[in-house]
Amino acid sequence: MIYPILTPEEAADYIQNGMNIGVSGFTIPGNVKVIPPAIAKKAIREHEAGREFKVNIYSGASTNDYTDGELSRAHALNYRTPYQSLPEVRNRINAGEVHYNDRHLSELAQEFRYGYYGKMDVALIEVQSITDDGEIVLGTAVGNSPTWLKLADKVIIELNDQIPESIKGLHDILLPLDPPYRREIPIYSAHDRAGSIVAHVDPKKVLGVVKTSMPLGMPSKFSPVDEETAKIGKNVCDFLVSEMKNGRMPKTFLPIQSLKKAPTFHHSKCTPR
Repeated sequence: MIYPILTPEEAADYIQNGMNIGVSGFTIPGNVKVIPPAIAKKAIREHEAGREFKVNIYSGASTNDYTDGELSRAHALNYRTPYQSLPEVRNRINAGEVHYNDRHLSELAQEFRYGYYGKMDVALIEVQSITDDGEIVLGTAVGNSPTWLKLADKVIIELNDQIPESIKGLHDILLPLDPPYRREIPIYSAHDRAGSIVAHVDPKKVLGVVKTSMPLGMPSKFSPVDEETAKIGKNVCDFLVSEMKNGRMPKTFLPIQSLKKAPTFHHSKCTPR
């Protein structure tokens, strides 16, 4: 490997106050896990020395406690977009400490390519592997990583040996042209591929690689059902069944997305009557 091997602390040394940082992943999967906590510790040291230290974080969706949690508790977040899901971040947003821009997840990468947010100083990307010529097998999520790899001035890689080699071939990575030049995505059957199984980065931009052995997920539990959430679930089910009875929804039903923060969908059963 041609890239320098860094410790998380050495990677954090590169991060300076006010930087725009793009992080890999989409919700918890694929997020960097060891560099953000090191940045948070640096922020604490800087604050204790009387110096300002905050960064701007751009992601694919929400992140994890290693990123949003650690940075917010260290008072190291200045700006956050497009989404967040941790109480620590929400509390600091509501207190006016963190500037927050709630964006449609699918629009952020394009808006960044348009230049709406200025330049991206550094991208922190978790990967399964990286070659000397800059081919990257991403981890358990793609998110906005291809755009961050393209636009960032510098890139720091988290090489996680807990991501199996067998993940190679899972991804189908395509960076479409931006409007008004965008074309259709050429997927016409379940077997079609539109892009590449790897992402790409200019090797000259890679500051170094931080090796990790971090678990790929984090514990997540649903809250117990109470009287209020049970009523919410019943109302939703009654509405859906009514739509079916009145012919506005097919009897075969429609796909419903069950959100992490909406446990009533998991505990309620909708049965047509």
